[in-house]
Amino acid sequence: MQRCLECAKKEPDRPCVECQYFVQLSPLRRVPSPPVRVLLEDEHGRQYPARILVLNTTEFGLETEAPVPGRYVIRLQENLWVEVAGVPFKGKNNVHVFDILCVHRKQGTARRLSREEYQLLAGSAGELIQEISRHLPEHLQDLVREKLLAEVEKSELINALRVGKVMKYEGGRFRYLSGQADLDLPMEEAEKLMRQAIRQAEHRREVIISADGQKVFDLHGVPFDHRSGGLLAFDITEVIEKERKMHQQEMQAYREAIAAVTGGRLYLVNSGEMEKVISEGTELARGEVRQTHDIPEARRAMREALPVLDSRRQHAIALCLTEALANALKHAGGGCWQARQSGDTVRIIVQDRGPGIKTSELARATLMQHYSTKNSLGCGFTLMLYYADHLYLNTGPSGTALALDFGVVPAGRLKPDKTNERG
Repeated sequence: MQRCLECAKKEPDRPCVECQYFVQLSPLRRVPSPPVRVLLEDEHGRQYPARILVLNTTEFGLETEAPVPGRYVIRLQENLWVEVAGVPFKGKNNVHVFDILCVHRKQGTARRLSREEYQLLAGSAGELIQEISRHLPEHLQDLVREKLLAEVEKSELINALRVGKVMKYEGGRFRYLSGQADLDLPMEEAEKLMRQAIRQAEHRREVIISADGQKVFDLHGVPFDHRSGGLLAFDITEVIEKERKMHQQEMQAYREAIAAVTGGRLYLVNSGEMEKVISEGTELARGEVRQTHDIPEARRAMREALPVLDSRRQHAIALCLTEALANALKHAGGGCWQARQSGDTVRIIVQDRGPGIKTSELARATLMQHYSTKNSLGCGFTLMLYYADHLYLNTGPSGTALALDFGVVPAGRLKPDKTNERG
């Protein structure tokens, strides 16, 4: 005991599992690799994640933030749980020895782990399978060992992911099998998924957001038979958040590059910014296009709504509206349009609910002449960039919105053409 304290003081950086005084050296002292993850639960139901770094049949060396000293329960299997008490003077930092006070099993209680229970925690999968299959008839041993090892390897793969939980569903009830025990799943959604998988006798998958919107779970329901199946659940919150940040960074890079290349005339905007663009000014006209012959009608309606303009400017606006509507028809099966005016600027807006432009194709689709994803001439964006003063583009899986600004000066305010006057 005293040596353990001295060791912690003299060599504070040495891992406790390497100290022979932490858990006594003996033939039954084992260091599981990887460490076994468990939960400590106190008498008030508070839970503390822990890892078994070293063990024998009467002690656990645990890494945990659970207060020490203290008494806790560790549930190792559905019908096997252990009462433990922390030993404050054995260990350092968050690593301490916990004495096993009582082992509870379906068949009764004991003061120490049995040989099989100890092997379950400390031994390799191969050793455990060798042990439990050695009483089988010799001609069956290899076959049983092979099948058991395959199942154990699947479970170890899930555990290695560190974010998964495996449960069995049968008769309307879930039973924990392996993985992250403290994963707080939306059980109502999980049960609905399992019922669908069993009823349809096929794998079902759902991505579920928790009720508080803080977590995202990837759930897989796998049917076993007509009344039972397995549930694999993964917490993918961090993955989704990283993907979102990467997408934002990627889009910011595109925004800056495209704005620079176009001299500040083409802006990639997010949905909130586009809503503001669309709401500015006074509406002059609006309409929808569902077929090719709707485009001339839209052009006529827009011309009638515009103020009296120079004919070349009017032609440019009509041409850009035609190109934008043709894109909406080609890529989304149609869309809606409107013309708005704010001061001396006319804004043409075209929106659709198509699949949007892929990020990987965004630069080529907007800047490269003759580039098209639909086997067409692909001159739409370059024409619009040539004639419009500014373009605002928001595109994604739920659709595309494009706004084009044209500076307009009513014909009555145009200065006389001095060349013609001299003529």
